[in-house]
Amino acid sequence: MRRVISIATALCLASTVAWAGAKDKSQNTLADIDAAGVISNTLAKTKIKAKGCKNQIQAQTVSMADGDIAICILEADVLGIGGNSLIITGEAKKGKLKIKADLGEGTIASQGCGDVEAVSYNGLVKCYLDDPLYRSNGTGAGTWRDACTNAGMLPGDSPGPEATYLKVNDTVPVVVGLCQGFSEGDRIDPPSSTRWAVTGQRTAIE
Repeated sequence: MRRVISIATALCLASTVAWAGAKDKSQNTLADIDAAGVISNTLAKTKIKAKGCKNQIQAQTVSMADGDIAICILEADVLGIGGNSLIITGEAKKGKLKIKADLGEGTIASQGCGDVEAVSYNGLVKCYLDDPLYRSNGTGAGTWRDACTNAGMLPGDSPGPEATYLKVNDTVPVVVGLCQGFSEGDRIDPPSSTRWAVTGQRTAIE
């Protein structure tokens, strides 16, 4: 079973993020379906890896300068609950992008990944070029919180004191926030920047 981020709700919207299956893990790859040019479908080496509440995204070679930030959105549906989206960030170094995210840092009502079990499906990762306003913890037009509300979803908590931050851009959290919906297919509206990769693969002609 693919491990994708999921959420279960309780009374008074005391919500809990969870993964489907305590021992599930998965691995996948990325593809550029928009001809954005950040990665080459022919030459790039990419990996999406999930185990427990830990998620890794790797891509090389990327056409990004050292310190450039990427925004990735992890999204899925949860059986009997609805869709959700988790916004994470990473930064490029020497033509590589490596993101290591502890999804438990994305919370609603202080509850995070690993507290309950749920069955999740329709998992997808989408990566975008940087949009500083979108990934900020602010409110108002252009922010992820506004995008979440506009999609009819519920934005989660601000990053807590134990949040992990990027190395070069050390004021930017790796896990920006969680956006929870309550109908199948609910997804946060994306940033205004270019989408350069989604979960997918290239199959070469034999």
